[in-house]
Amino acid sequence: MSKRLVKISLNDLPAHANELIGKTVNVVLKSNQTFYGQCERIENAFFVLRDFRKHAHQLAFTQIESVIYDKSATF
Repeated sequence: MSKRLVKISLNDLPAHANELIGKTVNVVLKSNQTFYGQCERIENAFFVLRDFRKHAHQLAFTQIESVIYDKSATF
């Protein structure tokens, strides 16, 4: 089964918020720091991510450059 990387820029993030909840994602910040974990919620211009050590990270939209996740290919 092949996968495709989907990259969502900051401008498109509010429109894709509902489809990211519960998915495993990489959040790339403008400082080039990357967070990897499961998206818990997106609210009030904050992206809440829980990493696999069970630490919650609340990231402001103003810090985020893009969100990247794997999507299974349809072919």
